[in-house]
Amino acid sequence: MTADGDPRMRAGVSVILYVPRPSSHLPEMVGTVRNALGDPGGSEIVIVDDGCGVGDETLRKLRGSGAPVKLIRLSRSFGETAAIDAALQHCHGEVVVTLSARLPLGEEEIRTLLRGVEEGSDLVIGCRAGAPGGVVERFPHKVYRWFTRKLAGTDIRDLSSGARAFRREVVDEIALYGEMIRFLPILASGRGYRVRQIDLEGSWTRGGGRSGPLLYLNRFLDLLTLYFLLRFTRKPLRFFGLFGSALLLPGLLIDLYLFFDRVLLGHGVAGRPLLLLGILLTVLGVQMISIGLIGEMIIFTHSREVRDYSIQEVLE
Repeated sequence: MTADGDPRMRAGVSVILYVPRPSSHLPEMVGTVRNALGDPGGSEIVIVDDGCGVGDETLRKLRGSGAPVKLIRLSRSFGETAAIDAALQHCHGEVVVTLSARLPLGEEEIRTLLRGVEEGSDLVIGCRAGAPGGVVERFPHKVYRWFTRKLAGTDIRDLSSGARAFRREVVDEIALYGEMIRFLPILASGRGYRVRQIDLEGSWTRGGGRSGPLLYLNRFLDLLTLYFLLRFTRKPLRFFGLFGSALLLPGLLIDLYLFFDRVLLGHGVAGRPLLLLGILLTVLGVQMISIGLIGEMIIFTHSREVRDYSIQEVLE
């Protein structure tokens, strides 16, 4: 990074342009990125074709003066996380910018993302204004944001814009799979990285933001995964033991009640639904706790290979 803080003169910037569907504006977007980068020294543009069929003719149009362009074609659509992960294997910049062809940014917005990293943030995410759709679509969006804030402990206004700038070390330490690229700011914040949000011009409808009940159902399931990864990766017994105990204790109490009812009062217990319930709760509770113990053994075996912290600097 340069001393003057000008993102135009920065070396070692990789811009990943995610293309999920055919776009006639791809040459204009590449031109905008080149203008934002300015001097191409050490910079590169990596276009990821997520099964949409960017042709060789389009690639020839993208070549020219400025930052070099590299095209990665995936055999089919694998989603944004897989596409970004594939691009990261073929780019070399110390600072990485991810953009989506669904949400074209202006030159100044790209510079603002880069400037945020240069000013000390480890990850900068662009956020659109407002909320998606009408009143019916905004309600699940607000509920989703509320759950995100409560479960993850941070309030990121827009996880779906696809506009991010971050230091390479962030993704070197955080594994990306499934839909985890969407939650990269939350995962980075959980590891102690400095995360910053900037406002993008325009509203949520810019970029064709999708919403709907099924989409948010999937997001809530992802949030449950995220919550587990942030809180219980190194201590799975606390998670499974909590639910296991909530099942095991009532099951044992029911079984104990039926035992004394049979032995002291002489009442029959065969065929009673309460007996089946007690046995079911006891078995499920033992299984849940056993899963937690197995998880603890796995974590203990691989504990030397797993780091859930990040070192900012070492002073001597």
